[in-house]
Amino acid sequence: MKKKLFSLLMTVLLILGIFSLQNSSVSAAKKTKYQPYGDPVTMRKGSYWNKSSEAKAYPNLRKIKKLNLRVSILGNRTYVRSNKKVVYTMYSSAGSIIHGRSLTPTGTYYTDGYHPYRFSEALYPVGWIGQLYLFHFTPTYNWSSRFDMKEAKKLGKKPSSHGCIRLTVKDAKWLHDHVPYHTKVIIKYR
Repeated sequence: MKKKLFSLLMTVLLILGIFSLQNSSVSAAKKTKYQPYGDPVTMRKGSYWNKSSEAKAYPNLRKIKKLNLRVSILGNRTYVRSNKKVVYTMYSSAGSIIHGRSLTPTGTYYTDGYHPYRFSEALYPVGWIGQLYLFHFTPTYNWSSRFDMKEAKKLGKKPSSHGCIRLTVKDAKWLHDHVPYHTKVIIKYR
């Protein structure tokens, strides 16, 4: 009788444990209605503007088959994908919403040859429409290394740029240093 009771108790605990694990992984992958993918459990919380978005190593972009960058303007995320599978998630902020439209154009583009070290208000730009639209880190004051903290605090929370896609400092440097030319960039509202 004790063995059956013990076995029943262990089965119940196992079922509760599995249910708890499933619920915790679901809650860890929560997303807003504007995000096409849930945030991984490795996403940083709090003040992350100068860190990598995820607390894990960056993937090797040269080894990713069908590499593309998928931007969610309203979701405030940029996804590094292999075809449609997300391999890394970055906090981002695209163009401000004015009269119901973002200053960032939607559509499919490709990273191009414009890879200078900096431009007037940020470091590590990666162009996807020449010099007009870029991925870059949170802005600095004109030609300085002093960050605009008011803008840095918006990163990953709301669209707030003039059309470029802002990333964290470390994410922008990593992307600048490693993204291959002619990588597909897909930009959508959601």
